[in-house]
Amino acid sequence: MSAEYGNIVEQNRNNLQDVIPLSTPYAICVDPSNLCNFRCHFCAVQYSDEKFYFKKQVMDLNLFKKIVCDISEFDKPLKVLRMNGQGEPLVNPNFPEMVSYAKKAGIAEKIETITNGSLLNPELNDRLISCGIDRIRISIESIDAEGYKNITGKNVNFEDFIENIRDLHEKSGDCEIYCKIVDVAVPNEEDKDHFKEIISGVCDRYFIDRVIPLWSDYDEIKKVMVGDDEGVHGQRIKHIKICPYPFYSLIVNPDGEVTACCADWKRKYVVGNLQQESLLSVWNGPKLRKMWKKLASGQKDDFEMCRKCVLPSFDCNDDIDEYGDLILSKL
Repeated sequence: MSAEYGNIVEQNRNNLQDVIPLSTPYAICVDPSNLCNFRCHFCAVQYSDEKFYFKKQVMDLNLFKKIVCDISEFDKPLKVLRMNGQGEPLVNPNFPEMVSYAKKAGIAEKIETITNGSLLNPELNDRLISCGIDRIRISIESIDAEGYKNITGKNVNFEDFIENIRDLHEKSGDCEIYCKIVDVAVPNEEDKDHFKEIISGVCDRYFIDRVIPLWSDYDEIKKVMVGDDEGVHGQRIKHIKICPYPFYSLIVNPDGEVTACCADWKRKYVVGNLQQESLLSVWNGPKLRKMWKKLASGQKDDFEMCRKCVLPSFDCNDDIDEYGDLILSKL
């Protein structure tokens, strides 16, 4: 059976301005590992020479269980728990157990992850499917081994790589297997057709995405972008005054530090630490509330990581620019 072509963006969305402030965030990204077995040129965390104050590590299982307990304190389940962040989640040997624990706790309507897929194998595939994960998103970096070497710096047996995805898909049951590649990896129609031929029988859905400047103040990625006039959803680029992401999501890093956006890869604005406080207190706490008010007031430049960030312009599903005063009145 051939896979469906299309992205996984949720189209049935609430008007964000009508529901702010949310008692429960829609999405929380819990990063099982900011370590990665790849060193892709477009990845600020793994490729840049930035000296981080935090270390690269996998998340401790006990910390994760504490986070699940914290999430259960919200008045309703999350719409989605994303088990990924700035590294390769499957580097964490406890990943399947973590998903299983969260699934049994019923803290989210859906649990998903994004992986480079290189660590998949039949044994791990069995564990991933049995843990109850709802969606596995696999980032394909190239359509051959040579391309993988150039992009990731690693040797990948491409045939085995695809067969391991096929094995995962055959075992997937109710878990959706979604594969995507970026436009610069398939620059012509022949390459696009080849990608489709390779992938359409080993997943449920696939898509060719655009390379966008995901990380604030990381210019390396601009060297490989096809253009800067069109967003990831095919929309024309427009300046976004009020970034919507911190109003409905949070990032929990492997050491328990909480940040308000995935673009804050240097952790310039930490809103809490789950080693010392609960997720509920962070969500309702003064640092995040201060950020909401400043963003709604058009003062995003007060935050260092926001000044150069263009992520909302390229990948924004919620346009709340005209509702700043309304949001402020509700805060």
